[in-house]
Amino acid sequence: MQKHKIIFIGKSFMLKRCIDIALKDFKQIFVITNDKDIKKKFRKRVHFTTVKKIEKIKPDYLFSVLNDKILPKTSINKIKKLALNFHDGPLPKYAGMFSSSWSLLNNEKKHGVCWHKIEKKIDSGDILEEKKFNIQNSDTAYNIDTKGVMIGIKLFKTIFQNLKKDNLHFKKQNLKKRSYYGKKQLFRLIKKLKNNQKNKILIRSLIVSPQKLKTIQNLFKISIDTDKLKKNLVSEKKFTNKFSKIDEKKLLQFVNITIKTNFKYNEKKNNFSEIALNSHSKWDSLAHAKLLSAIEKKFRISINENNIDQFSNLRLIFNYLNKLKVI
Repeated sequence: MQKHKIIFIGKSFMLKRCIDIALKDFKQIFVITNDKDIKKKFRKRVHFTTVKKIEKIKPDYLFSVLNDKILPKTSINKIKKLALNFHDGPLPKYAGMFSSSWSLLNNEKKHGVCWHKIEKKIDSGDILEEKKFNIQNSDTAYNIDTKGVMIGIKLFKTIFQNLKKDNLHFKKQNLKKRSYYGKKQLFRLIKKLKNNQKNKILIRSLIVSPQKLKTIQNLFKISIDTDKLKKNLVSEKKFTNKFSKIDEKKLLQFVNITIKTNFKYNEKKNNFSEIALNSHSKWDSLAHAKLLSAIEKKFRISINENNIDQFSNLRLIFNYLNKLKVI
């Protein structure tokens, strides 16, 4: 595997984790990104390049990770073995953009993510790995995307293990069941919210990550105040469980160090349930994925589609770790 060339294109913590995984088996890694953190972390370990140079590099593999640019067909044709894209929704039902928002709007009980072949038609390629997970009644699009990133990273690990064994199995999409959600549909959804800001399903579908808010701003010159929207949702239940304050403080310190936040411990207020995903500018969906990876490593547990709902705020995290007797 070390002689093969691999290209990554995209951004975010998810891309960072995928590069980390690939570095164990590949020496010739090229990255196309405008993510400053990735450029800083890997500046001496990978080669940074551009889309125009793909044809010259002639890589064996290409992985597109949370990439919002459509690759030209000439570049895809130069990939010798395989070009894969991570899609943050189940296919073929939720092709296109903002999959989690549409899943909520359609009252789905489950969502999913997948890795699929890159073809000329967007999100239409054969599926290599996929996984579905439950949607909770309180989930926002933001929460769903966070779960999807964590599961997507785990699927990437599976792909690499099978790649080394030359044991890849694809599943064709039934394109007759395909639904595509693009810019027009998204604009209509935003207009619908503007006219009905008390509708909880609409609110949950458009509480999205800062990255997606930026996409909306760039596309439509529209700003969405997610803090205002959140106030219209039912507040989370308060937990009354009594645990060791020392262990709680240690967990809070671990979170602050991992995702560079400055949450304070308030014993009288019992504020652990309020310290949660999207409660701080630095605790966004990608930082959450980073936190969950760190929790897995520190406490030697596995976070997957079956237990990921136990990690959306500090009270749930502490309760779950305490139940496992690892804290």
